[in-house]
Amino acid sequence: MRFTFFILIFLMPTYLWAQTPDAVLSSLPSEDKDWVNRSCPKSLGPSLWSSCVIRESTAAKSGKPDLSGFNQDLRNWVIQSCPDSLGPSLAISCLKRESAALAQGIPNTSSLAQEQKNWLSSSCPTTLGPSLWVSCIKRESAALAGTKSVPTPSYTVPAPSQQSTYRSRSTPNSYEIEVAHNDELFIINGEKYEAQTYCLGWDEGDYVIFIEDSAFGACASAELYNLRTEEKCSVWCE
Repeated sequence: MRFTFFILIFLMPTYLWAQTPDAVLSSLPSEDKDWVNRSCPKSLGPSLWSSCVIRESTAAKSGKPDLSGFNQDLRNWVIQSCPDSLGPSLAISCLKRESAALAQGIPNTSSLAQEQKNWLSSSCPTTLGPSLWVSCIKRESAALAGTKSVPTPSYTVPAPSQQSTYRSRSTPNSYEIEVAHNDELFIINGEKYEAQTYCLGWDEGDYVIFIEDSAFGACASAELYNLRTEEKCSVWCE
């Protein structure tokens, strides 16, 4: 019996991919079907739509992780960090990642002076989401043990008087948005990035600067600055 169960689990993804998108959708509960349809608009075109439906339906069938082991505040933090607008595959993956980070425990910063705690809070805002926040707190609190200097950012956003010169052209350290989809998905420098919430109004042809992390996808997340909209946006690195 156990062997048969594992065989079924192994074959399920193959079976789903062998089905047509319409058949896969029809096998879902109405709530999950609506979620997949919102995540896979027909505007993607037949091939991308079909691939999207199969992928998102497979994820939706796996279900969201159980968050009942956390208190209400922590549950809300995880859910807000992984909105349904990401689509089933990314949202469920995000929920698993963020809840796993919290399951390891909140870093203890009680030994730090209040001034250090304030500095830490400004360097590691909770808007990063649990996994990045925990990683940031651990890294920065370790650094605080041996330094009192104020770190210099790798890039400073131009002052308002300078920003207008960057609105419609690239700069030596900027990268063009090659593909933009639904204010959420972007291809930059050949790499895929996904907005942690939304990068509203960001379009193909815009140029961005990586304020934090890498333009080569070698990161968990990054912060971008759009030279046209003059706005920053946090993204996940795919």
